[in-house]
Amino acid sequence: MFVLNLSVENWVGNQDEGDLIESPTWSQIEQAICELDGKSKTLVTLGADDECYMSIGGGESGKYIVNVTFDNVRFHNLVDPSKPDAIEKLVVGGQEGNYAAKMCVIIETALLAAQTFAASGKLELSLSWEEEKELVML
Repeated sequence: MFVLNLSVENWVGNQDEGDLIESPTWSQIEQAICELDGKSKTLVTLGADDECYMSIGGGESGKYIVNVTFDNVRFHNLVDPSKPDAIEKLVVGGQEGNYAAKMCVIIETALLAAQTFAASGKLELSLSWEEEKELVML
């Protein structure tokens, strides 16, 4: 497996009491993603090293945000291009944020993306990905 660790958030009040699992199995990864609820469990991270990881967040109302970076500089967001140009509110990483509706994907899509990344460290090519616009560094 390409992924070396699995980070799982578990918010209790304003404290993250999550776990870090070394050498996770696909079953552990799948379970962690399926437990995302947008309330106490809002983010799962599949890590290969400090610069290469996939994050899956959200979970409330069956909406998930998935992004990947291979260098901690450029980020690729999983998108559903069929979605309208609208804004959705989702809790990711313990904080509510506004996300483009096209970034909110269903669980099956998030799991397919995670399975491919966990196994090979690659983006699932049957899915749609958009690179985030670069942030200006001052």
